[in-house]
Amino acid sequence: MAKLTVDQYLVAAAARLAHLTQTYAIIFFANIATMFAILAYGPSAGLAARFALATIVVAITVYGVLAAKAAMDDLKAMLDDAVEDFSASRFGAHLKQIPTTLFIGASVTLVLAMGVTQLWAIISA
Repeated sequence: MAKLTVDQYLVAAAARLAHLTQTYAIIFFANIATMFAILAYGPSAGLAARFALATIVVAITVYGVLAAKAAMDDLKAMLDDAVEDFSASRFGAHLKQIPTTLFIGASVTLVLAMGVTQLWAIISA
């Protein structure tokens, strides 16, 4: 299959960056809402309500890990498969030096840490 043109490459990269940004916004605000629910209602909630909160936290965490990792994996693949015009530029060469694996690992770790912290808050409430 032929490589993408520079215009196609930029449109695809911008779309995946937008998906990544939207994913982070969704999990950030969803975690704020669930943390509010945990702190406000957790101590007085019954067992069923705690299971419901835990299910929501797990769903947000799984979504955050899978969606963010998929978008970053696509961006890494696009970077590895960049056209010559882009790869030969200073900007393209600089982008190829970014440790994307480290960034993916840090992102997944932070999303998991938020989920585990919220589950801990539910259990200890």
